[in-house]
Amino acid sequence: MTAVLAIVGAGPRGTGLLERLAANARLLPSGGCEIHVVDPHPAGAGRVWRPDQSELLLMNSRAGDVTMFTDRSVRCAGPITPGPTLAEWAGVGDDAFASRRLGGAYLTWCFDRAVNAFPSDVRVVVHRTSAVALSDGSRQTITLADGSHVVADVVVLAQGNVGGHRDEQQRAHQEHAARTGGTYLPPSCPGDEDLDLLPPGERVLVSGLGLAFVDLAVLLTEGRGGRFTRSRDGVLSYRPSGREPVLHAGSRRGVPYLPKPLLPPVTDPAPRFFTPDLLATATPGELVGAACRELVWAHYRELFAAHRDRTRLPWRTFAAEFAAVDVTDPALEALVARAVPAPQDRADVSFLRSPLAGRTFADQTELGSWMGDHLGRTVARATDPRHSAHAAVLHGLLTVSEVLEQQTAPTPAAGRAAAMLSRFAAYLGSGPPPHRLEQLGALSRAGILRFLGADLRVDHAADAFRARTASLPSPVTARHLVEARLPDPDARAHPLLENLTHERLRVPVDPDTFQVLDRAGSPHPRRLALGLFAGGGALGAFSRPGRDAPFFRQNDETARRVLTELGALVTAGV
Repeated sequence: MTAVLAIVGAGPRGTGLLERLAANARLLPSGGCEIHVVDPHPAGAGRVWRPDQSELLLMNSRAGDVTMFTDRSVRCAGPITPGPTLAEWAGVGDDAFASRRLGGAYLTWCFDRAVNAFPSDVRVVVHRTSAVALSDGSRQTITLADGSHVVADVVVLAQGNVGGHRDEQQRAHQEHAARTGGTYLPPSCPGDEDLDLLPPGERVLVSGLGLAFVDLAVLLTEGRGGRFTRSRDGVLSYRPSGREPVLHAGSRRGVPYLPKPLLPPVTDPAPRFFTPDLLATATPGELVGAACRELVWAHYRELFAAHRDRTRLPWRTFAAEFAAVDVTDPALEALVARAVPAPQDRADVSFLRSPLAGRTFADQTELGSWMGDHLGRTVARATDPRHSAHAAVLHGLLTVSEVLEQQTAPTPAAGRAAAMLSRFAAYLGSGPPPHRLEQLGALSRAGILRFLGADLRVDHAADAFRARTASLPSPVTARHLVEARLPDPDARAHPLLENLTHERLRVPVDPDTFQVLDRAGSPHPRRLALGLFAGGGALGAFSRPGRDAPFFRQNDETARRVLTELGALVTAGV
């Protein structure tokens, strides 16, 4: 018999798995096998990185930090097969922010390279359609949207973010927009929505100031013919086309994500407070506190190492006193005041507490002036080597992430802590390129973007949506509302996954093997799921080179498990 493997999803996860299958080809069953890859979008790129999106949409990772290939830092059982980073493949600088189109082209090349690396007795078949149902039996049958079927021995589900159902509030917003003649765009990728529904010159309320918001702002400004220009003195301005709406944007925190900084070299990658030993014994609150200390520690470690002239205590003295207090202890403020005389050199703890907390403004103009200063400071901290201590906080975040990812047996406390940490990890580490925040400042000065502030709440007036925040005394109304964020994953919304969820938000899987669990909690030996829709932990799309990323270990272990299972089935003649 010929063994058959089916992979549902051909984005970064499916492509990474395919690369590891080819690398471990010596484990292939005798007689070869067929591999069927199912995705309605281009193989490799998938939906997020597809080539038909706007060239204006950028990756939020630097090109030198993006790779799909193992290197000598990766600890896995399979062969190491080095390959180029995105920067090396595309011939751009390591610090460049490539377009998502270019990132998709890289992924397509990676997919094709993996296919070509298989021996001649392996046949890879790509189905450009959706998988809509999965049934079990002596073999597994996948029903495709075009009416055809794939019969496989082992199935790996790797669809990425599958979206979710609209909740009660979102349905109410949709009904209100229909009743009043306005527009409501629910959580989604802005590039997937019909933005022509937002008329030029009209006010649009925007809930969210993360990456989806940045994409929305770009598509509604540059995407409609506007241009950014820089004066001789370096000030960036925006020249409207006249086709833009006026965006009124706010969020829970009230400020955009911090931009991706130019990272200084790592002085010491070992965790100081957030250690593997602590994970086994601490409560969720203690773990979050230790993580925060790790971030602030990274700031001051870089400040004392690279900018010693701006400190007033010996590093050993400061380090010993720092280790004796919590980040929320007033004693730490006193220590920092003694050691670091310039306020601009002190750690920014806005990830713990919004910089808008406790601030109120007379109107949007006053708030906009404050926001302009805030954006200028954050861009400077991300791009000026004199502020490398602020950028080094990201090293602390990476340290915390790696400790969490390398757990062999995650504890419930660690899981709860990881969920709590994710609330500010995105703000710190998943921001846009620095120039995007500079552009937001220019849009604000041009009157195209107006800020609403923190603790945003949206309800309904008689004929409009109404936004209130803790930063402004009066509400702002508009006929149109956009929720600028990705939908929360809900596997129940996907026709193929719904029956695998057992009424849960995610498909339950064994956290070690990624095998899908049945209602009794028993793993299915020939059905695996990897992605945000599965309950096996956080799984990233791209990984940084030289960091022993879990992405590669997970893919390698899964590939070897799949090939071993296929070989056993062939041997048994099943």
